[in-house]
Amino acid sequence: MDLSKLDPALAVIVPVATPPAPAPLPAAPPPITGLRSRQQHQADTLAGQASDRLHWKQRLPAAQATWPKIGKEELAAVQGNVHRLAGLVQLRHRVSREQADAQVLAFLAPPKAAPKAPPEG
Repeated sequence: MDLSKLDPALAVIVPVATPPAPAPLPAAPPPITGLRSRQQHQADTLAGQASDRLHWKQRLPAAQATWPKIGKEELAAVQGNVHRLAGLVQLRHRVSREQADAQVLAFLAPPKAAPKAPPEG
């Protein structure tokens, strides 16, 4: 259709409806802290075990001093595996599994930093 041939006096302006503005999105909930998924927990555990295995040879003398009834060869064969070490502690030192687990976790826990002395002044 050719609009140049239309009579401008007959033209009618029709308002075009604009779509309504979209509703604002709800605010994002605050992130949940302290709760972790099972996969996150497993990943942290595996990373810690890998670190323990890497540093196990350095910890052998301390482990031998902590559990003297376990032989050096047996401790070396553990290779930082928490469950195997707890099993050996339980077997050789005749303690419950809970006690063995607690001893192993305390042994493998990172050392706590010494408290800083207050500044003198």
